Amino acid sequence: MMFTTLQQLCDRTDSQSGAGVLLAVSLTLQETDGVFEPSLGGDLSDHLNSVITDAYAAAGELPRISVCLQQHPALCQLEQEVMQHLTQVKKEAEHLRAGLNRYSHLWESDKMTAMEEFLTYGRQLGPEELEADVTPPTIKDYRREMEVLHTLSTEVTHLDDVITLNSWLQVDLRPFRESLLSIIYDWKHLYTEQLLTSLTDSLQQVRHRGNDDDDEEAAAAVSSPLRFPLTETVVLLESAGVTLPEHLSAQLQEVMSL
Repeated sequence: MMFTTLQQLCDRTDSQSGAGVLLAVSLTLQETDGVFEPSLGGDLSDHLNSVITDAYAAAGELPRISVCLQQHPALCQLEQEVMQHLTQVKKEAEHLRAGLNRYSHLWESDKMTAMEEFLTYGRQLGPEELEADVTPPTIKDYRREMEVLHTLSTEVTHLDDVITLNSWLQVDLRPFRESLLSIIYDWKHLYTEQLLTSLTDSLQQVRHRGNDDDDEEAAAAVSSPLRFPLTETVVLLESAGVTLPEHLSAQLQEVMSL
């Protein structure tokens, strides 16, 4: 019975056996990193060890089983193989998590600091840049940043729901994916809010000018480094899936009719 139990456990954790999923964990995104739940370092190891311990305990209740059962060479070999399989799958899981760290800048960067840099320099400063020329962002800078976020959102959306490692450990990526998409949305919201503010300011200025200028959009664009042409701003917001508030839509229609 003891040999059968360990042999089955060894076979089920063999990446070549194709026996199917034995255990499942989820990858979640916490403040500083992706985290497996239950943890691979403790909970998963403890679970497999408890299965082995329970099997020995059950076998030890039979009088004919020797007290030296756990020192039996064949059983020791099987137990070692199970632990080797566990070590291998933990390495694969860590490799998976490390690969997803390509998105770590999204959750590690301070959003307010990054936005302050963008509004001052038109971009985020590199780690080696202590200072740079003050260059407020243009509409092209906004478009660039939002296109990057759109690309990242598309990539993350297409992450697999679940991945099976070494044929027996199933990793559910959905909690990680949903948290990361929420963070990307928050980044996009920072840019769209700034554009909405620019649009509001530009509309107010054009309305005040009335028919005094032939080119309202040009006037609005040059009046402030953070105000942009109306049409380009609206198109960029719409491409980001932003629906203009009713009061802005009404003001825009009014301006276009001037």
